[in-house]
Amino acid sequence: MRPRTTGPRALAALALLPAGLLAVGCGIQSTDVIAVGGPASASAVPPDADANGTVLYFAGPDGLMPVLRPARSGPQLPLLFAGPTKAEAAAGIRTELPPGSGVSRMRMAQGMITVALEQDVAGLTPLAQQQIACTVLQSVAPGADMKVTITGTDDHSSLSPLACPA
Repeated sequence: MRPRTTGPRALAALALLPAGLLAVGCGIQSTDVIAVGGPASASAVPPDADANGTVLYFAGPDGLMPVLRPARSGPQLPLLFAGPTKAEAAAGIRTELPPGSGVSRMRMAQGMITVALEQDVAGLTPLAQQQIACTVLQSVAPGADMKVTITGTDDHSSLSPLACPA
């Protein structure tokens, strides 16, 4: 004779199974947050980037993005103002710098790099300012604790000293 398993007792046992599983987890005590240190950090630019090419900062899908151009082909800022290559643009890299602008001079003194542009700089977006500051700092003083001031053609056109967040 076979035991019958589809009766009311079997259905009641199946109905109580989820409640039983929930009751098992009720004895777990909550804990406070445990501090284990600061957030993880990483450098987006390889340490030997200057030996391998030119680092330019453009606007990527998630903000400021370093781009390593394979060969040193002259000063970095004219390359930055020329914008991304076709391949870089196809990968979603863009610039916030106005086309055709350029640098008239750059000087360094007392922990500050001053970049003088041949345009009014009041209209530069914060991301465009960061493109210039990070490219300059990477090319002139990688890893140094320096800031960049950007000035324009108007005597009153000067931006606050910038550091590179990347």
